[in-house]
Amino acid sequence: MNKIFPKEYPKYQTSLFVVCKSNHSEMTLKDICNSERYSNNIKVYINTRFENIIFVTFFPHQDKIKFFEKVKKEFIESLSNVCSYISIAYDNQTIIYMKEISESVYILEREFRTLIEIIFLKEMGINWYSHYFQNSENEKDRVRKRDKILHYLNNPLDSLDFVHLKNFVEERIKFSKNVMSDKLDTIKDELASFASSNDNTQQLYEKILDNLEEVKKLSGLKKTLEVSNLYQHITSELADEWKNLYDYRNPWAHNHCLLTRSELEKYRELASSVLKKIRTEITLLSLLEDGAEFKIQSDIITLNLTNFSRLGTPFCRLKLQIKSSASQQHILEIIEATYVEVVTVLDVLKKYADYNDSEISLENLKLNPFFIDNLKSFGENLFKSGELQEKITLNLDSLEQFFLKENSEYQLKKIEGTKSFMKEDVDILLNEIFPRTERN
Repeated sequence: MNKIFPKEYPKYQTSLFVVCKSNHSEMTLKDICNSERYSNNIKVYINTRFENIIFVTFFPHQDKIKFFEKVKKEFIESLSNVCSYISIAYDNQTIIYMKEISESVYILEREFRTLIEIIFLKEMGINWYSHYFQNSENEKDRVRKRDKILHYLNNPLDSLDFVHLKNFVEERIKFSKNVMSDKLDTIKDELASFASSNDNTQQLYEKILDNLEEVKKLSGLKKTLEVSNLYQHITSELADEWKNLYDYRNPWAHNHCLLTRSELEKYRELASSVLKKIRTEITLLSLLEDGAEFKIQSDIITLNLTNFSRLGTPFCRLKLQIKSSASQQHILEIIEATYVEVVTVLDVLKKYADYNDSEISLENLKLNPFFIDNLKSFGENLFKSGELQEKITLNLDSLEQFFLKENSEYQLKKIEGTKSFMKEDVDILLNEIFPRTERN
């Protein structure tokens, strides 16, 4: 494989082939390239082959790399004024962007499919797919003529495309009891308008009939599960995000010739938001399955993950407390944490202490929070280890730099004197007065 793909290539380079409009030629392109607008920013190679096909490769001067994306757009726009045909052979930035999206899409889709599968398997048993998803029109045989190992697996959702997962999200919302109630309220309002107005009677009558037909469909869908019984974060917001993500994912899926940084950044934003919601669901299902806190504790270190609510939607809060003396402690709080942040905090402490567990590998737990016992055992061994306790005693201030290096928002705050105990007492009191899922 290494012989097929180059191991090294310039990060910033675009290669085109073009055909000029009549009255324009290679000389026209060279004049554009030599203009002050471009000569100061990019280097261009030009070569004509097959009489009229002109090959163009351009890349930034070393000190103008940060302007390349903008200059690339402007340069191609300038070529469009004198060329009747422009096609991209290679865009090296797109290759790099595609690699990032490829890894992201695999993780995002795997976690979403796994979440759906585990919940339905848990609630409905091994025949869940045939009852709720099976639809020959939407399914594809993805194992035919492939390696034999795939025929031993049961990953039924893999026969559905990304777009059908989007439809699932929308349908979970569409066919919920809340939507049924909203539809009936709409019909009630429409009937009131119908009784008090003679205008647009036919149009209003048709709207009422349409809504009644929707209610009929909703009431007849016997196989539908109430959305709130399955998920907390699969809402209309997530459905919209997943739909938009599908659009931004398409350039990767269909190997489009050019992907811009602005498109990549929009994809990153949507993927991050969707993945956060999915991972919160996975965290609630795994680490917080029984609703209680997930806690790892020693005499001087406590890490706990708790479930709290904001505007009716549950989130998780992670708090790390380190008591460095009788009157001082350091606290790290991460609001809207998931199992990923739990593993990340443990990983930072592991590196800070230069600690190794001979029995449990944290690296191999990073993508699977359902190994709760293993994760707890690793944390308990780490917290009780002489390596970590010695580092805390001798050089706790350096831990703050470890956390900041991992994430600039990971502020390890020092609390001294009575404030240290007051904060802890307040947290305990809040836990006793308010259920975690009701606190904002």
